[in-house]
Amino acid sequence: MGTEARAAARGERKRRTYAARIPASQRRTELLDAALHLVVTKGHSAVTMNAVAEEAGVTKPVVYGVFVNRADLLGALLRREQEQALQQILTVLPERFEEHLGDDDPGAVVADVLAKFLRAVRAKPERWHCVVMPMADMPPEFHAAREHARAQVLASAEELAAAFLTAVGSPAGLDADIVGNTVVTLFEMAARLVLDDPARFRPERFVTAIQAAIGLMHPRENQ
Repeated sequence: MGTEARAAARGERKRRTYAARIPASQRRTELLDAALHLVVTKGHSAVTMNAVAEEAGVTKPVVYGVFVNRADLLGALLRREQEQALQQILTVLPERFEEHLGDDDPGAVVADVLAKFLRAVRAKPERWHCVVMPMADMPPEFHAAREHARAQVLASAEELAAAFLTAVGSPAGLDADIVGNTVVTLFEMAARLVLDDPARFRPERFVTAIQAAIGLMHPRENQ
């Protein structure tokens, strides 16, 4: 290698040593986004400090400047995704179904919640991939966090189902717990389809289907 080539190589190495200076919070977000992308595309085992550095376009010392080690990085990623996914879900759930029900169109409430939820899924596909998609190499702490989040959502769904069934005058035998579990499972299935094939399974298709199904179970009195 000639003198000029060696000098160029040294210069290139030197330029890669330093990442652009950005606020610490922005750097943290950038690295967590890189880690999340690796989890979704290659699995949890692929998330190493070096891999995250390469994905984010920085050097490994930059990653160590934000996170102590791999466990610290994955723990931060888990907390962020769990908190933000729950926040998205709680944002789309009505506090009280009876305040949103029309005189004769209960399906509109469920359809509206489903539409908002699926829009949230489409807005953050990698986050929701971690939440609803099967992942073979998911660490125990990630699996436990996902189950804990699901239990919280399910509890809210069961409470809302009970209020919904009361508001529409459903038969006493229609169990709110069963309805709540069914709705959560339905939403999870819809999210998986939207993530797998977003062009084919658009939120509007699910909304239309839900409205039609509820219409069959609760026909309008004036029809």
